[in-house]
Amino acid sequence: MNIPIMKTLLISTLLISLNAGAQNKPAPPAKPAPVNPAIAAAKAKFESVKAAAAQGDAATLHELGDLYYAGKGTSRNYAEAYKAYLAAAEKGHIISESTVGWMCRNGQGTARDYKKSMEWYTKAAEKGHVESQLGLAELYYNQVGLPARDYPAAYKWYLIADGLGSKVAKAFLPRMQQTVLKEPKVTAAEKASAEKAAADWLVAYSKK
Repeated sequence: MNIPIMKTLLISTLLISLNAGAQNKPAPPAKPAPVNPAIAAAKAKFESVKAAAAQGDAATLHELGDLYYAGKGTSRNYAEAYKAYLAAAEKGHIISESTVGWMCRNGQGTARDYKKSMEWYTKAAEKGHVESQLGLAELYYNQVGLPARDYPAAYKWYLIADGLGSKVAKAFLPRMQQTVLKEPKVTAAEKASAEKAAADWLVAYSKK
């Protein structure tokens, strides 16, 4: 074999060896994906609120419920949100009472339970929470979880909500007047009784 051919074979062998070595060389570790500062901050806040809520403060429990409900800093979890709201509601947190009423009404995060919905709405409504008064009135008006529609009770709560400034109640009351607040659905005595109950409630509430 002549010398030029031997040099060519040697060079080819060397190149193949170098190429194989390059292929077998481990790849450099992948750089970690950059962390979104907003996401990191949301996760940190969630963990902080969760830890603080373990102390049992009603407002903090409600805030934890909000974070679970919206999926901020954690995965959205209606069941965990309901648990947090319920814990706050049981401590008398008015917004949580209303929220639990709504979630029971709609079966969100818990089984649909109209009786519990009415109980929690009533707790918040009696404290002057207008949205709960409207929710309670709607249950009575639409016979939700009830054996029959209770127009006088619905009327009472719409009047109370209206007295506390609800535009929804103010807009709905004329419709009730025209359609259901008359015989045979509602007697004159029932209507007058509901109006007196609402007026008395508003007077008592204004003195609190």
